[in-house]
Amino acid sequence: MVRVLVITLCIVLDVWLLHQIWVEERHLRTKSEKLLWTIGILLTHAIATAVYIFLDTTKDSNGNDTEKNL
Repeated sequence: MVRVLVITLCIVLDVWLLHQIWVEERHLRTKSEKLLWTIGILLTHAIATAVYIFLDTTKDSNGNDTEKNL
């Protein structure tokens, strides 16, 4: 449940940031600057999501390691 909330919050914040950059500040930034900010926002979100999923998959729902020591 927490994973869904975190991902939903990230998506909402990304959409809000992109709206701010492309709609609200359309006269304050150049198109190349807007593209750089957009790429930065999307890359940061993708990297953070990948790290979160990678770190979270090493534990089961009870917080125990999924790898069994033999």
